[in-house]
Amino acid sequence: MTEPRHNHQGLPELHLHHARRGAVARKARIAAVVAIGLLLAGLGRTLLARHANAEALAKEAERHAVLTVSVVTPARSRGDAKLTLPATLQGIAEAQIYARASGYIKRWHKDIGQPVKKGELLAELDIPDVDKQAQQAQANFALAKTAYLRWKTLRAQDAVSQQEFDEKESAYKQADAERKRLRDLQDFARVAAPFDGIVTRRNIDTGSLVNAGNGGAPQALFAVAQIDKLHLYAYVPQANAAAIRVGQTVDIARQEAPGQPIKGKVARTAGAIDPATRTLQVEVMVANADHGLLPGQYVDATFRLPKGDALTLPANTLQFNAKGSRVAVVGPDNKVHLQPVAVGTDYGHEVEIRAGLKPDDKVIINPPDSINDGQPVAIAAPLKEE
Repeated sequence: MTEPRHNHQGLPELHLHHARRGAVARKARIAAVVAIGLLLAGLGRTLLARHANAEALAKEAERHAVLTVSVVTPARSRGDAKLTLPATLQGIAEAQIYARASGYIKRWHKDIGQPVKKGELLAELDIPDVDKQAQQAQANFALAKTAYLRWKTLRAQDAVSQQEFDEKESAYKQADAERKRLRDLQDFARVAAPFDGIVTRRNIDTGSLVNAGNGGAPQALFAVAQIDKLHLYAYVPQANAAAIRVGQTVDIARQEAPGQPIKGKVARTAGAIDPATRTLQVEVMVANADHGLLPGQYVDATFRLPKGDALTLPANTLQFNAKGSRVAVVGPDNKVHLQPVAVGTDYGHEVEIRAGLKPDDKVIINPPDSINDGQPVAIAAPLKEE
């Protein structure tokens, strides 16, 4: 076979080879275009999703930017308002018994808890110093009296001057006064009860040395209290002072007998506010015929207060700062107004508001410390009762 024949036989194979390569290249370009299209489609979808999410997030953020709050309207003041104050029962009359003369206790006749009558003997003192002074005063008086009577006779005879007689008369009267003073001081050796009552304290024993006067609590010989009636002093805050009336009933509660209050009555008030404590002193009388109450007993005195026009709010609506107490009120435009208020009686879960609110005000419950005046809020729908 010749060379031209060989060449003629190889042309179709080369043409087929190039045709195959072109087909592969076209398929590759198509695949690339499809892949790029798919990538572009995926990218577009991702961008669209992100844009939608961003819009939804913006709307959600805008919705949460407005604070949602729960509100309550003020209620009228409670009709059973009470004011309970601590107090201590005291005898209607109490006295510390001191010695008026210095000496020693010869004997004592009454001990703690024993009843005594006015003028009844409590103790006897041995006062030797006073006794000696009384003896000397008696001798001086006798001498002065003798001189006075003698000079009186001489003056009647005009044997002495009027001046000399006046001096003797004055000396006689001074000696008589000193004698009587020391005799009265001797009577102080008998220590007697100043009124009917019981002995609540005895600070002496036989042979004890006592000093005259009231030089301190340890010098007191006895303490006596009249307990048929007791009284107590309560100190009412200025805000409630106007509600206290003489004659009104007061409940006296004891810790050892809960649920069994005893009735007392307001006997008198101080009639003025103490500027140091801003309180009104009130005296309450309590009957104690059976001696069931004891002086010095701690009690709670409860005063009933009249129902007023004040409003009440839950305690968790109040905010406190350097300027005082305030509440957050939602206005008709759904914006916050921080309203100062005057707080009255604290009832525990509720607080009396004396001024600063109207009955139809919408007050935010548990307002955050960061809440600002003029801040827009949304009022939450009230919970439905099941």
